[in-house]
Amino acid sequence: MKGSRIELGDVTPHNIKQLKRLNQVIFPVSYNDKFYKDVLEVGELAKLGTKMLNHVLNICEKDGTFDNIYLHVQISNESAIDFYQKFGFEIIETKKNYYKRIEPADAHVLQKSLRSPCAPPSGELQKSE
Repeated sequence: MKGSRIELGDVTPHNIKQLKRLNQVIFPVSYNDKFYKDVLEVGELAKLGTKMLNHVLNICEKDGTFDNIYLHVQISNESAIDFYQKFGFEIIETKKNYYKRIEPADAHVLQKSLRSPCAPPSGELQKSE
């Protein structure tokens, strides 16, 4: 039996309806038309995701009070897991039956530590004796 080949390309005005249909079938969330308009304005979905994640990481870094960031990813979503791992997230746990309406229902919990293990919280200095 011959394997199937799937290729993903840039999101364009010519294929945005296909993306919308795929999202409706695959994801348990419905996105409004503004979402798809924004996707076209930004370009590829990866660029949008990278921009959004960098924004969150920058806010947390500037705030200085966050030790970790956590998120959930469906265990079969390898591209999302790879994406987050490139930003320093690590799988720390798997939650069984996390999702109610999609299969597989299990989700990985990913964590990104914002502090080095030896560093004190920002604003606190260790006094040397």
